[in-house]
Amino acid sequence: MIRLSVVGVRLALSFVAALALWGFVTVTQNPEDRKIYDVPIEVRNLPVDAVIIDANGLIQTTLGTTPVEVWAAKNTLSQLRDGDIRAVVDLTNATVALQKIPIVVTSTRNDIGYMTFKHAVTSLDVRVDLLKTITIPVVINNRQFNNPGIGVEILAPTIPLSQRTVVVYGPQTLIKRIKEARVNVDINGSVTASYTNALPVTLIDGGGKLINGLTITPDKVDISIEIKQKIGAKEVVVLPQVTGFVAAGFRLRDVRVNPLLVSITGSSEILEKTTNVQTVPIDINDLTKSVSRTVEINFPEGILPLDATSKNIEVGLIVEQNQQSIRLQVPVVIELRDVPADVEVRANPAIVMIEVIMSSSAMQRRSVNNIRAEVSVGTWDDGNTMRQVQLTIPEDIRLMSDIPVVQLSRISGGSINPSPIAATISIAGTLVPVGTVVITPVLTATPLPVTTGTVVATATKVDN
Repeated sequence: MIRLSVVGVRLALSFVAALALWGFVTVTQNPEDRKIYDVPIEVRNLPVDAVIIDANGLIQTTLGTTPVEVWAAKNTLSQLRDGDIRAVVDLTNATVALQKIPIVVTSTRNDIGYMTFKHAVTSLDVRVDLLKTITIPVVINNRQFNNPGIGVEILAPTIPLSQRTVVVYGPQTLIKRIKEARVNVDINGSVTASYTNALPVTLIDGGGKLINGLTITPDKVDISIEIKQKIGAKEVVVLPQVTGFVAAGFRLRDVRVNPLLVSITGSSEILEKTTNVQTVPIDINDLTKSVSRTVEINFPEGILPLDATSKNIEVGLIVEQNQQSIRLQVPVVIELRDVPADVEVRANPAIVMIEVIMSSSAMQRRSVNNIRAEVSVGTWDDGNTMRQVQLTIPEDIRLMSDIPVVQLSRISGGSINPSPIAATISIAGTLVPVGTVVITPVLTATPLPVTTGTVVATATKVDN
């Protein structure tokens, strides 16, 4: 019995000695060390109809991080990677209130040595809130209208019936703060016509402050604003009136007006019919460069400017050089009109030749087909048989020859005008029907002017 006790004591002493030796070797060869990790805080078991919010009621998508001090042998620490340490808050038993939830730190690795964890923050303040959906009406907030325009009245803005409510979704803490869903309507600058615009919906609390963090559907609504003209005043467009032709080889590319609108006053009946006012005629003959001119507005009878100083405007005439023009002679059949019922008359010649110039684009449009030559017979007088031809010429063609003159004579029978004979003008291989005979045009070697301005009933010759 004594011998067995001695053996047992010896075995115990041997185990302690071996353990001490192992501990000595381990400590000296692989000493313990520490390392601090910044670990993201994870959330578990949050109900599907709940969210975590901050002190302002806004949803928190993350709870941030917490520092964790890990103690372990050096070779154990050397094997740790980001994500091997986890800090978790479990919200299984959480309530809709502010509460402290313990932070549990664990390792995801079970294949490395023993570790201990130290973290200064052992719990976290967490606010849990439920998600809610409500439907509320939209209110229009009419802010002060700045410069609504002279002679106009702005009626109260309106919303279509289908957009007068919006659906709001988010934490109930924020939803409880909502006083109204508001649309702010601002009109800055001069306005003269009604319009519709899509404007954003905002949520306002009882203190008039904006509430963020909620989802609004739809987030914009259509606001219609009706603008009515006041009796006695309105704004209309100013139209510049340009006469004449720019110099040969140039064209009037653009006419710019400043200001474009002018305020006028007058009786309601006249104002209702007046949609624009015109300037006095602006002569552009022989212009070769762009110019700016101060021009008087020609107000119709019964219309006056609302501002006595708004009688003139600035007109910019933009002139540029033409790229290519074509000069040719065109046969035109004389058309008789205003012939007395008891007289049969014919014109001699029945076809007149006129010389014109046009751009290549006008040639492609076959604008020459729209040239007309008319002679008014009127009261027949055997002593006055000479008549000047009245030419109607498209605006993209310019007359270069004199106005033709024809002689009228009475006939005893037959038609007043001869039957036309098929005719064409050939230019650069393109056949252009123009009249009753075949004519070979004369093409110039240098760029020539193309008409600018408007069609006139009686054309005048323009010197080259």
